[in-house]
Amino acid sequence: MATNPLTIPIRLPVVLWREVILRLRKKCAGRRESGAFLLGIPHKNGAKVSRYICYDELDPDAYQHGAIAFHAAGHAALWQYCRENKLRVLADVHTHPRGVLQSPTDQQNPMVPIVGHTALIIPSFARTPWWSLSAIGIYEYLGDCKWRTHRAAAKNARIALTLW
Repeated sequence: MATNPLTIPIRLPVVLWREVILRLRKKCAGRRESGAFLLGIPHKNGAKVSRYICYDELDPDAYQHGAIAFHAAGHAALWQYCRENKLRVLADVHTHPRGVLQSPTDQQNPMVPIVGHTALIIPSFARTPWWSLSAIGIYEYLGDCKWRTHRAAAKNARIALTLW
């Protein structure tokens, strides 16, 4: 039986998470949203994020209006990048100006509209601690614009920080 890579636990090395937070914070410049895809290779018992790629590296127009608008050309570039590097999209992450609740736009426009996809929201334009996921919104896409909220501190957390 094949394992669905979107429903297995995701391990996120803290050093890589720190890099993502600091990179998105810089791209935000305290005034606009920014985001990235978390990439890796799924295995039977879980997946580990090994790389990330920012939205604007795939779609140069992604941040034009303050909020994120990721276009079809960006998705095509993402899938090509993943094929060339033998990686899968494990989750996406983007910043919000304040809290971590999904906006109606977030709910209706998942970055990867596949059941089981995980989306993370970082508050305060990424001015948040990088050593914990407790301040981050974690959401699982259920299909039909519906989402399940996950807690970082849960026993069987959807995504967890690891040392490596």
